[in-house]
Amino acid sequence: MKYQNGIYTEETAQKSGVAWIFYFLLYRVMRYRYAEVIQNLSRSFPDKSYGEIKNIATQFYRHFSRLFMEILELFTIPEARIKKRVVLHQAALLDACHARGRNIIIMLGHYGNWECVTMLPAFFSFDIYGVYKPLHNGFFNRLMKKIRGRFGLKMLPVEEAPKHLLKSRKPGAYIFISDQSPANGGKYIVNFLNQPTRVITGAERLARATDAVVVYAVINRSATGRRWEITFSLITDDAATTRSGEITSRFNQQLEQDIRKSPAYWLWTHRRWKTQV
Repeated sequence: MKYQNGIYTEETAQKSGVAWIFYFLLYRVMRYRYAEVIQNLSRSFPDKSYGEIKNIATQFYRHFSRLFMEILELFTIPEARIKKRVVLHQAALLDACHARGRNIIIMLGHYGNWECVTMLPAFFSFDIYGVYKPLHNGFFNRLMKKIRGRFGLKMLPVEEAPKHLLKSRKPGAYIFISDQSPANGGKYIVNFLNQPTRVITGAERLARATDAVVVYAVINRSATGRRWEITFSLITDDAATTRSGEITSRFNQQLEQDIRKSPAYWLWTHRRWKTQV
């Protein structure tokens, strides 16, 4: 079936066909990180049968293959078509924080299509920064910055973020993908998806030091299947008074709730538990 009014077109149908081929190669032929996916799912959902785990894995690879094509599209899509691809919910929360002169830290995970956040500058009047760890390869690092900055996202190396927030006179928003494994093992541990999990705390530490408003973002596919919806919700607007680990724990609890609702949307190929607790 082909939807009309720009939701699903002949071009989209062709891309979906390419995504199916990619899925077939990735899942049926290459078995890309299949053992890791099954292991991660089994440990995260110990109450599910092996058949249920395999079904989620299949759904994940279908989503992952389609996501690959959509991310490529995000890097080439004309700016005029952005708002046909992404819909924001509770965006007024960010506008209100900015109007009060507050910096905003946006925390999200590798769930849905996380690359959609590169489009946020097209929706807001204030500066938005993507906090990232620079790649070792200079060429690919420059390429990543260029691609992700197409719509005005300002790329900010993680080591420069504290100084930037403390010295900047203009309030802005800072995006942290916060479900990655700590590079040095990490000291803070939460119970995440039925497992003791080492987590990064950079976003929390920065929020507490600068008293920034902390917002959670989740990205889900729309009912039509053709758009991505970014929904914002408040974690805290009083970060300076929170207990150590409180913001990080809240983030991981909210992310887990979303993963449990639609488990196929999370990045199960990621070696999230490579460091034993």
